[in-house]
Amino acid sequence: MTAGSPAHLLTVAESNHVNRIFACIAFAILWYDFVLTIPLEVERYWKGGRSWASTFYFINRYLSVISHIPVVVEFFAIMPESSSVCRKLQLYHQILAALTQFFVAVLLILRTYALYTRNRRVIYLLASICAVGAAVSVWAIVSVRSLHLQSFEDVAVYTGCDLTLTEKQGYYLAAAWSSILVFDATVFVLTLIQALRVGRMWSHSLFHIMLRDGTIYFGILVICYFCNILTYIFAQSIYKGVSTTLTNVISTALITRLMLNIRDPKLFDLPHHWPSDMVDI
Repeated sequence: MTAGSPAHLLTVAESNHVNRIFACIAFAILWYDFVLTIPLEVERYWKGGRSWASTFYFINRYLSVISHIPVVVEFFAIMPESSSVCRKLQLYHQILAALTQFFVAVLLILRTYALYTRNRRVIYLLASICAVGAAVSVWAIVSVRSLHLQSFEDVAVYTGCDLTLTEKQGYYLAAAWSSILVFDATVFVLTLIQALRVGRMWSHSLFHIMLRDGTIYFGILVICYFCNILTYIFAQSIYKGVSTTLTNVISTALITRLMLNIRDPKLFDLPHHWPSDMVDI
């Protein structure tokens, strides 16, 4: 298929149509959930002192809410002046996805650290996996960037940014998301181990609430990450990575809900039962 030919334009248009549907769902969830949770955020995070957990909470929260505005331009804008702008927006989007997952990972590390009574071996393990994942993500972004084909202005004029990915680009990005999946799976296993140790002993404690929310979070995220990886590896070029934005939004929305639930005033009357209840999360 010749780049810039009617057949190529049709392929790009079809890809953009599918990507825009998923993007609309993602943006609706992102900003609607933001509006819904603002009163809880004001009550539970705007008041009182600051901690590392609250600092990373705000970074994760507002990075996602504000920084997705250029992504809207990437998906929906028609840019006749130069399609090179599209490549810059796509690079920005990939970096934003990596940063979003990094800050989500930091919050999960702090949370797991609290569950394990400030056990430094846990934080060293998770930080090491996170560092490897970050290296893999950087390698994937650079590799995908180097494989971009020559841009053609008529594509951007008629269809918007070309959102299709080659098979090789899909493999690189699948590797990046696989490293994220490994990190989340490790956190889930650590949480599960702690849950099995506790059993039913503290079924009405804050500790139990953290375990319950963590299980729900990881269950949903594993499905999202796995589906995202499958699209990168097995889907046709026009469908590769269609769920990336949606996966990012769901992960940041869920971690926001998880952090808000931990500071629910109703939980303050519950027994904490474990020494790390003094960790400010």
